Amino acid sequence: MTSLHENLSVAFAAIMANKMRSVLTMLGIIIGISAVITIVSIGSGQGKKMQDQMNNQGFANISISVSRKEGTEDTGNSNESIKIDQDLLREVYNKHASDCDGISIALDMERLTDDWTSDYTKTKRNRTTTYFRFTSDGFWKASKFTFLAGKPFTLTDIRNGARSIILTDAQAKNLFGEISEDCIGQTVECYFLNMYSTFTVRGVIKQPADFTLSNYYVDPLSGKYVNASVSYMPYKAYEVMTGKKPELNDVIIIPKKGSSGDTILELIEALKSDLNAEAPDYMQYNASSSVDYIKQIAANSRNQFLITALVAAIALLVGGIGVMNIMMVSITERTREIGTRKALGATNASLLFQFITEAVLLCLIGGLIGIVLGIIFGIIACRAMDVPYVLEPLSILISVLFSLLIGGFFGYYPASRAAKMDPIEALRYE
Repeated sequence: MTSLHENLSVAFAAIMANKMRSVLTMLGIIIGISAVITIVSIGSGQGKKMQDQMNNQGFANISISVSRKEGTEDTGNSNESIKIDQDLLREVYNKHASDCDGISIALDMERLTDDWTSDYTKTKRNRTTTYFRFTSDGFWKASKFTFLAGKPFTLTDIRNGARSIILTDAQAKNLFGEISEDCIGQTVECYFLNMYSTFTVRGVIKQPADFTLSNYYVDPLSGKYVNASVSYMPYKAYEVMTGKKPELNDVIIIPKKGSSGDTILELIEALKSDLNAEAPDYMQYNASSSVDYIKQIAANSRNQFLITALVAAIALLVGGIGVMNIMMVSITERTREIGTRKALGATNASLLFQFITEAVLLCLIGGLIGIVLGIIFGIIACRAMDVPYVLEPLSILISVLFSLLIGGFFGYYPASRAAKMDPIEALRYE
């Protein structure tokens, strides 16, 4: 322990005796380590942002659709309808329920009736043009609507086909003159399927700026094209009111929150396999998710990371060579000191250990400075790129170990040369 303390003291004194030279020697280590820390922080931040987008913006949601299988012809047989088998879908979903958070179904009125004429909702005093979307409970999990008043449909509402309705903020303002909790529980007359039906307002949502909720439809009263926004009703309400089960062409399955991209891709393949195993010969089920796109972006980011990491590795290599070069210069300058110590009984092992300690300490100081700068640059870069800053403790540990390794590896040859010096020749050195 005493020997280590003495070697550290001697090494630190030698470094401080030539401050500028020491700083320039550490420069390659500092640049390399700081680059690694910064890159890892940016990569981790981008990964976290993508995971948050998958969880919060529905990118992870799996779209299930059905189509006619290639190579099969439409025979005109009415039994060959291309629609999702709801019983089969429920059976397959239940099989994978532990990996899912729900099923989202959203059926638009014009898709149910092939009628592109809009319907409308009215109170005694006001009226608003709309078209209706029938939704399952999973729809509200998949969608990221903000409720200004009220709440989503309950599971009981969905299963019983309750005559409840959720309006957009524009609709509520048009019908009631304001958006408040006073809207909840109010009744409105809805005209669709060529009849009036009374519905109770369950909630009012804010229309997101980046979410399209409106289209141009023909107003049934004026005959003019109008911008009709969406009103939402329980999925089962259509069946209760018409006595007919709506045909499904596509649904959304919501993976468990926090599922990794690989887990979601495995779930996609499992769903496709199970659905197609029971599908008629002329029909095939398709499953897709934006996870594929996100994983492609992640792969591109990894490639960029590897390229930048290679540059950082080159900087560390150059830094290590610089350390070896300066240690050779230092040993040459201290040749008489080495001769004197050997003449006084210093062993080769003690001299080897002393100069390796000096090289390791030089790299360790450079590595610690690089870590601090890497954290600072990482924070700045993440803020500039609008990604969350994530500090990876493993990257810091690896950086410290790498600094020690560089010092030991590149310091060994100069230290070995010093240890093997002939003391008589060393004392004669001018």
